[in-house]
Amino acid sequence: MSISLDEASKLSTDILLKGIIETIVKDSPILQELPFIQIVGNSLKYNREKTLPTVGWYAPVTGTWTQSEPAFEQCSASLCVLGGDADVDNFLKATRSNIQDLEAAVIEQKAKALRNEFENAFLNADGSGNQPTGLYNIMKGTAWVADTVTAVGDVVVPTAGKENGFRYECTVAAGDKKTHATTEPTWPTTVGDTVVDDQVTWICVFGNHLGMGVNGATLSLTKMDQLIDLVRGGKPDLLLMSRRSRRKIATLARTAGSNLQVGQGKLGEFVELYNGIPVAISDWVSDGYTVGSNADCSAIFAFQMGEGAVCGLTSPEMIQVERLGSLETKDAARTRVKWYVSLANFSIVKCAMLTGVRD
Repeated sequence: MSISLDEASKLSTDILLKGIIETIVKDSPILQELPFIQIVGNSLKYNREKTLPTVGWYAPVTGTWTQSEPAFEQCSASLCVLGGDADVDNFLKATRSNIQDLEAAVIEQKAKALRNEFENAFLNADGSGNQPTGLYNIMKGTAWVADTVTAVGDVVVPTAGKENGFRYECTVAAGDKKTHATTEPTWPTTVGDTVVDDQVTWICVFGNHLGMGVNGATLSLTKMDQLIDLVRGGKPDLLLMSRRSRRKIATLARTAGSNLQVGQGKLGEFVELYNGIPVAISDWVSDGYTVGSNADCSAIFAFQMGEGAVCGLTSPEMIQVERLGSLETKDAARTRVKWYVSLANFSIVKCAMLTGVRD
């Protein structure tokens, strides 16, 4: 069972903790909606959906039925430790008239820093430095490489900038098992079609990474629609982008003779909608990704949230607040805010990413 931070705060009787969660959720479109699975232990192994089984039409009575199995890839996500200490100086406590406001202000700033660091990791972390792996690296995929030994089951995407929303799985590796020495294949874009790449045969399967071009390109509404269509089994719950990309989409919509729709968010705030999907801004979506010769590219993320899609992972306690008390080395009292947290993507087709977005 999954639960959002907002719902978790309603179950808490700790006033300080409720205030911290409210601070974290208030300005984060991700944490307002993202559900978290509470896991016991330090990691979760799960099967990520790759392809569905096939079905067919059979003659009554005389039909011979054939069996088909779905395909999964086994993944794991480990809980990571995110947190920090908030120290309040005892001298300031003694000399300021409103002690509680001082402590609350210090802890509030720590909560905001916790929120910012989680959003940054949720999008950009590469799994190093005790961090989880964020969406950008989960969806980026392994690019095709010339003259490379390949094994059956290996999966690649076209080279940087040419990503077309599909992935390619090796079904045959003959001879020296190498890809072509110099030439990248002309990739098919129909699921189930194959292409021969020297000694390797690739089959086209659903993917989730779409590129604007080898050097990036100016965003278009056509590309936005293609991005949304990569998310299967319903529309995305969220379109997450930088402020620059949001401005560009608004300009494109006005040029086309319409405006972005306006709806109401979970906390009663007004939100913009594109094709009925909330458009959310994150300051951690960079406008400085490098694609080809250009280092001013951004990315736009589209994803569903929940069990079976993109979901957070957390320990049963979720965000924790520990009052550690007086310190030995300085005249201050310390409160520790910590969160054992990670994220998981349970399905290839429930999230998608458009890269190489230029203004």
